[in-house]
Amino acid sequence: MKSVFAYNEIQLFWIKHNKSLKPLFRNGFLLAILAAFASSSKSVLVKLIFLQEQVAPLTLLTLRLSIAFPFFILLVVFFGKNAERPLHKVDLKIYALVCWLGFNGFYFASLTDFIGLTYISASLERLVLFSYPTLVLLIESIWKKQLPSRQLLIGVGICYTGLLAVFGYDLSTTENTYELWMGVTWVFASGLSFALFYIGANTVMKQLGSRRFIGIAGAVATIFTVVHFLSVDNVETLMALSLNTWLLAGLMAILCTIIPSLLLASAITKIGASTTASVGTLGPVITICLAWLLLGETLSLVQWSGVALVVFGINKMR
Repeated sequence: MKSVFAYNEIQLFWIKHNKSLKPLFRNGFLLAILAAFASSSKSVLVKLIFLQEQVAPLTLLTLRLSIAFPFFILLVVFFGKNAERPLHKVDLKIYALVCWLGFNGFYFASLTDFIGLTYISASLERLVLFSYPTLVLLIESIWKKQLPSRQLLIGVGICYTGLLAVFGYDLSTTENTYELWMGVTWVFASGLSFALFYIGANTVMKQLGSRRFIGIAGAVATIFTVVHFLSVDNVETLMALSLNTWLLAGLMAILCTIIPSLLLASAITKIGASTTASVGTLGPVITICLAWLLLGETLSLVQWSGVALVVFGINKMR
């Protein structure tokens, strides 16, 4: 399961450079819950933007990454000064892999996720995306030519039984099944892309260090996104967006990226990565509650049962 929690290593550096925040970081469980809350709000913020203004997924992703871009550069410049291996001594093959991971994990995974959210609810999106650890473990088993363990297969089975329960209920009650299938397909593609990112990130971080890796990968993804956007649109489209959209996109960039990093890193130092990850399984429930409160989304008893199975299945694999 090391690569499933590889991102935890990426985030550990934050707390070391934010000593003034240490008095706030005393309760590990509370910090883990707050981190789950912050990261789980992303899909709800995206849906809020889609509801208030007609924004293309690529436009929204461009806005989000453009706001986050200075933070990515800060990671590369600031944390590269005292690095054991200077950037010019890193093998070009590593840079090529980082570029691919940035494209795959930050650009493609986010874009497909945003496209999926134009079709399905935030609650269903979170559940489908939350299954990515099963993909990580299955891909690793295939790559290493090892049969999955019995516990892994049971966990995967339980997880996807829950997903089928939620999806099946939606399928039986919706009139537009095409949009439902399209949304789930796009979000599943996002989860698969994210799983590949996690597996590759675990290798690259050993060469570059977690700080520089996330900075370079994020910056590369921003460049990919901006180039894609400018090839089909122009800057005037971004400037024409409402102030509310800009504020929500900025909130998404900070609340769903920077703040979870700080909170999660501190939680890991206090209660450990495994316990923190277990608390993180509250994510789908938090998203569902936020979607009910802010978007008016509701779930049936069957769907809540599916949510419970997904969360239990993910925990079963650990």
